[in-house]
Amino acid sequence: MNRRLKILSSDDDEGIRAMLYSLLTEQGHEIEFARDSDEVFKNLGRTRYDLLILDVNTPGLNGYKVAEKISNNIVNRPKLLIFTARDIKSEELQFVSSGADAVISKGEPCDNILKAVDDLFAQQITSDGGTAVAAGELPDLQEQSYAAVAEVKIIKLQEDIQCCFSKITRLEDLVATKNMRYEEFIRELLREKQRTEKNYLEFKRIEGDVASLKNWGYAVTAGSALAILRAFL
Repeated sequence: MNRRLKILSSDDDEGIRAMLYSLLTEQGHEIEFARDSDEVFKNLGRTRYDLLILDVNTPGLNGYKVAEKISNNIVNRPKLLIFTARDIKSEELQFVSSGADAVISKGEPCDNILKAVDDLFAQQITSDGGTAVAAGELPDLQEQSYAAVAEVKIIKLQEDIQCCFSKITRLEDLVATKNMRYEEFIRELLREKQRTEKNYLEFKRIEGDVASLKNWGYAVTAGSALAILRAFL
């Protein structure tokens, strides 16, 4: 490919950065680096790039999330190449839903990395100004890709619905638990009220008994005093 590309790579690994810089500048491309997802978006705000090479383990948002945000929000976005040290097969759904154009392992030989970049820009301009299908790319494969994306979105929607149902169930359980605790609290208040009323009645009974004893004591004392007076008169 003779086209000179302006490339932004998000990778905080100095070894990977050095390898990509050497590999791509030797091919005539211009490459810049961002250490995290925030730097990626800042650079996109001030510079137009042809290609973004996104490390999956980028600090902040991972490479898939960065690709998804760019795909959903930027018109005429740059090409997006996911660069990962993980197992690509196990992350196929994340790749498809991210909207990225290609994915390649960091363990691939340098020639394969260059080929992946070249393949992204292998489209030929048709005579009527349109874009031809890239070499080796068939319409039915595009349809399969669209179907795969739709399937991923359906699965994601089902997961979101299930998550909502799960949260509603947890909320209902929480409300039921709080209601039970509230009812128990009310019952305890009623029991305490009953104990208080019983104690009050007992107190009044004792108070009455004490008053009766006092009156009886006064009567006895008065009787005794009267008897003594009579004895001396």
